[in-house]
Amino acid sequence: MAIEQFELYGETAIRVQNEELAFTLVPAWGSNLLSLRLKNKDLELLRFPENQELYKADPILYGLPILFPPNRIADGRFAFNGRDYQFDINDAAEHNHTHGLLFDAPWKILRAEAEGERIVLETIIYSDEHEAILNRFPHSFSVQMSYILERTTLTIKATISSQDAAPFPWGLGYHTTFNYPFDRSGDMAKCRFSLNADKQWVLDERFLPTGELVDIPYLDELREGKSLVEHALDDAFQTAGTGANEAVLTDLNSGIRVVYSADEQFKHWVVYNHDARQGYLCPEPYTWITNAPNLQLPQKLTGFRVLQPGEQVTTTTRIRIEEVI
Repeated sequence: MAIEQFELYGETAIRVQNEELAFTLVPAWGSNLLSLRLKNKDLELLRFPENQELYKADPILYGLPILFPPNRIADGRFAFNGRDYQFDINDAAEHNHTHGLLFDAPWKILRAEAEGERIVLETIIYSDEHEAILNRFPHSFSVQMSYILERTTLTIKATISSQDAAPFPWGLGYHTTFNYPFDRSGDMAKCRFSLNADKQWVLDERFLPTGELVDIPYLDELREGKSLVEHALDDAFQTAGTGANEAVLTDLNSGIRVVYSADEQFKHWVVYNHDARQGYLCPEPYTWITNAPNLQLPQKLTGFRVLQPGEQVTTTTRIRIEEVI
């Protein structure tokens, strides 16, 4: 097991590794976990930028960006508890805000150390130290990330803590961008994707939910393992009420599968692969659905949640790598 600090594209990076896996995280780039490498097969599982310019041009499509809150907010605006919130419009084409407050902010390293058979790396961000965050979301809070590496499993915990005098809404997600296929061979015919979902959100022309949930036309395939050859996705799904809350990416050519699981707080998944020809797949677990603050639907359905003064909440996701024949 090893922990090392080094320079990556002009920024401080942390590399953590055991005998099976190695990951690299850049605190200054939104605590983005940019690399997850399976060592015995020399496979880079996440989409990794070849230089700083590529990353800066589209940081959401590399590694595992933290979305707080996740996905789009219509016109960047919503109201809660008598207060109006206005986020910047960074999706000009659809006039939405997208991807939240933290993915491009610098984080701090709390600790990186071995604990028996596992290694723990922790990072944190305090809203009070970032004027750009407070201007859009005027609340005092912190988010602490814990990345726990143990054998072939990476556990990711996020703890959101309120230091504010007023309640505030919170939503969390990860725009996880896997190389797909993992060996970048382009042989999509050897790949399968499954997701334990039961309904699909209807989206309008701005990729915002209309509020309607419909049956997934290829539900059985999706649950059992579906080919995504020529199947473009930018779709939102509701987590199934029973069974494991997970997405599974299988690449028979590489001989591995990735099981990406989330706790019960992640009620939705967005799945994105652009036009299905770019060599990546983004299964994105969300605690709330896109534009949740503006949907006139029950909070239990949308995942809209509120953190009270002094409260904190912790979420857990896991990425587990398995060999397949």
